[in-house]
Amino acid sequence: LIPRRVLVRTQRARWGSSAADGTIRLNWRLVMLEPELVEYVVLHELAHLREKNHQAGFWGLLTSISPDCGLLRRRLTER
Repeated sequence: LIPRRVLVRTQRARWGSSAADGTIRLNWRLVMLEPELVEYVVLHELAHLREKNHQAGFWGLLTSISPDCGLLRRRLTER
């Protein structure tokens, strides 16, 4: 899973996003999070390069590359 390009931006409501053209955008505020949460966001967006939605295929792929993704997702939403 290789993005076409990675941009670091100010995003008000998201930690990251993935576009149909393969671009991943990451919120610069990620630098203030614990490394494992940053890794989760990056892996989440990389998984969107293959699975564009949040249906079962996406979560299966993400779990295969980040077995603790459920716990990490909950920790991130508590922020």
